[in-house]
Amino acid sequence: MVMLSPMLFLCSGVAQAQSTPETGMADAIQAYDRAWAGKDPAAFERTLAANYVYFTSKGGVRSRQQWVEFLGSPKFRLESAERSEIQAHRTADTAVAGSRWKGHGSYDGKPFRDDQRCSMVLAKSADEWKVLSEHCVQIVEG
Repeated sequence: MVMLSPMLFLCSGVAQAQSTPETGMADAIQAYDRAWAGKDPAAFERTLAANYVYFTSKGGVRSRQQWVEFLGSPKFRLESAERSEIQAHRTADTAVAGSRWKGHGSYDGKPFRDDQRCSMVLAKSADEWKVLSEHCVQIVEG
C-alpha cells in the first residue's frame, strides 16, 4: 500500500493542473461531503458504489438505500460538517481514506455533536472513483 500525502492538500481544495488517481479520489470525497452537507440525496447517491454499505458508530449496518433515505429524511438536520486529517492508502483500484469528521445537528428533534474518526473505502471503476463503504467511530478523549 502507498500512502498518498497529496490527499491532505487535494481534499482541502488546492487545485491541481492535471488529473491523477489522487485527484479523482479527492474529487469523490469532496462530492460525497458536499452532497452530505447540502442534504442532497440524488447527488449523494451518485457518489456511492452500487454495493455501498455504511457501518454506524454503534455497530449497526446501513445499506446504500437506507443511508440515502436517512440523508433525505426531514427528521435529519445538519447544522455544520467538516472533514480533516485526511490520509489515503491506495493499492491498484482500491483506496482507504482515513479522516476526522466533525458535525452537529439534530435527528428527530434530538441534538447530536459528532467528532469521529472515519475510514472510507473507495473503488475505481470505469475511470471513476466511488465510495464503497464508510465506518465512523466517536473519538473519546482520555
